[in-house]
Amino acid sequence: MNDVSLAPTPEGVAPVPDHVDPALVIDFDFRNPQGMEGGDVYAAFSRLHDGPDIPWTVRNGGHWIATRAEDIKWVQESHELFSNREKSVPAGQMPPMPPITFDPPDHSRYRAVLNPHFAKGRIERDYAEKSRAVIAGLIEELKPKGSCEFIGDFSVIAPLMIFWDLVDLPYDERDQFLDWGRHAAGYGTHEQRIAAFAAVQNYLGKLLDKRLDDPGDDVFTAISQWRHNKRYQDRWEIVGMAELVFFGGQDTVASQMGFAMLRLAERPELQQRLKDDPDIIPEAVEELIRRHALSCTGRLVRKDVARKGATMKAGDLIMTLNPASGIDPKAYPDPFTVDFDRANKVHNSLGNGPHKCVGQHLGRMELRVMLEEWSRSMPIVRIDPDKPAPTSHPGPVIGMNHLHLVWDI
Repeated sequence: MNDVSLAPTPEGVAPVPDHVDPALVIDFDFRNPQGMEGGDVYAAFSRLHDGPDIPWTVRNGGHWIATRAEDIKWVQESHELFSNREKSVPAGQMPPMPPITFDPPDHSRYRAVLNPHFAKGRIERDYAEKSRAVIAGLIEELKPKGSCEFIGDFSVIAPLMIFWDLVDLPYDERDQFLDWGRHAAGYGTHEQRIAAFAAVQNYLGKLLDKRLDDPGDDVFTAISQWRHNKRYQDRWEIVGMAELVFFGGQDTVASQMGFAMLRLAERPELQQRLKDDPDIIPEAVEELIRRHALSCTGRLVRKDVARKGATMKAGDLIMTLNPASGIDPKAYPDPFTVDFDRANKVHNSLGNGPHKCVGQHLGRMELRVMLEEWSRSMPIVRIDPDKPAPTSHPGPVIGMNHLHLVWDI
């Protein structure tokens, strides 16, 4: 079992190392960025594009930030220069979770355990229609009401029902699971974070023992059986893999759905386009994912390297600020505008290189099915002018706080 020993979040301003050019130093906290007055985390992050491409911030212990699409891609692909062994910012906030906290070639043996369960063919064959039934059912419940708070009434519920069916977890324990997830992500005190990781590890350890004795066809069964592999080292490996799956399925698709619906509600013509031309939906999915990268993760600099005036030393920490990638005006014309006909929808939102998101096909399928069913069944929806305006929040995975919608019935 992992030893839950996490470093506390550094407070205040960290000293600037001698090798950092003072012209590159900024004061930026990804959990509390300046410019959040309007409640739009992307607008707040975009302010970084007015400064150096790879600045050094004095917050969270001090670290570099890759803010441009081309640099984020470079960092995420260059595992020989940047290690995933330190995935969190600040450092020491995450226990080992193979494969995401391992580098090639070690990464590959753990990835091979997960890949078959998240392969595109399996997702489409085994879960697309199940997902459609869940999403269509929720839509039918909402439709006669004429209004909803989309985050709490739909975008949190649908992905969890789908994902926990895939991994065979009890949906009636969702409130406890979500509470652990929030605290593990750092929304709470340091003590709550440690307690959440300890509780999850204890829960998953028992679950993996049960799946070994009573195997199914799910990913937790596959993880439990890793202990029979000749390369198995210790129990922390299987618990860490299970933690990655457990936390990875909680918030990313919910956030994507929330931001996607925000853009549709802001522009009814996009909704009408999906109704009139449903064949465009796969392109719409990629454009919405391009626009709404979610994760803010770290890498450990493995060897000295210089780029764009930033002299990075081995042992430094660098953040790939993915939400800034899709809104980079150097990479995309008019980047804040959702354009289903955009010629270049290639993005970094789901990672690059060997650590590309293992759940990417599941996430794409869920977003696609939501757009298909929503545009088929729902009237044009609007942001409710009589309720609080929609807002988003920063953090390791950014997301929507609330989104009040209204429609004619």
